[in-house]
Amino acid sequence: MSGLIEEIQRDALDKSVATDALLRRVKLAAAKLQLDTLEIWVEHELNGYRGELPDYRKIIGQPAAWNPYNGWIPVFSSDEKFMELISEAPIRQSVATLQDLIDNNAGGSLHFPLPSGLVAKLNELMNFQTSRMVLQFGRGHIIGILDTVRNMVLEWAIQMEKKGVLGHSMSFDTNEKIQAKQAMTTFNIGNIGSFVGNLGAGNTSGDIVASIDVVDRVKDVIEKIRLSSTALVDGGIDGHQLSSNLAELEAEANSAEPKRGRLKGLLEDTRTILTGAAGNLTAEGAIAMVSAIAGALG
Repeated sequence: MSGLIEEIQRDALDKSVATDALLRRVKLAAAKLQLDTLEIWVEHELNGYRGELPDYRKIIGQPAAWNPYNGWIPVFSSDEKFMELISEAPIRQSVATLQDLIDNNAGGSLHFPLPSGLVAKLNELMNFQTSRMVLQFGRGHIIGILDTVRNMVLEWAIQMEKKGVLGHSMSFDTNEKIQAKQAMTTFNIGNIGSFVGNLGAGNTSGDIVASIDVVDRVKDVIEKIRLSSTALVDGGIDGHQLSSNLAELEAEANSAEPKRGRLKGLLEDTRTILTGAAGNLTAEGAIAMVSAIAGALG
């Protein structure tokens, strides 16, 4: 009789097994092995994400606006950083919802609606007004997310088997639990929420500083804001204050153990400074990005 880990391997290789069904087996194994952060990742994939997203759930699309006479019209700008701000779609839906989306859209592009506030700002740049704007992307992007999840599960299950963690009769003995946790200190299934380190390391809220994924995003937003500093200053922002704030934020992000509370506080200060250019499209995009990262830090 095969063990639970071997069953997970078999299901990961079998495309007829739905991704959500596969993940439920992983959740069972994670609970029995007491791998809390693995279980949390599975919960996110099964029920959808609210906060920080792993990189594989961030896709790039083509912004488009609805014209009642010509249909969807692509939106372009010579400002590359601005285009980056409006072209990324955070895919937060559960794997079951994503699978249903694929099953019911055999061809053509998929649409990700842009927030109404961003639509209002984009309208100011165009010669016509539209209430509908989206990011267009191929269904292959969604298939890629589901395949990434399946591949990560397979890799995890292979690592468990290599350590002798099999789960015969749907249960794990004490040694298997120890081996599983030890294996997870050197194997990372992916960037999961705001947890730092590798899965299975027994992290608690008191141990958490800031995840590598979030810190990288903080560094990215610092770079983007600096590149847009001229437009921001022209919009009414105090350049010296912004520069000083970004320097502090960068120093914390580059520290050996970036503190979540410190990063969050500095990001909120950044957001306050950016509001000095209220109505400036570049500032509005930067504020939205800063707010998203601050929210991910709790």
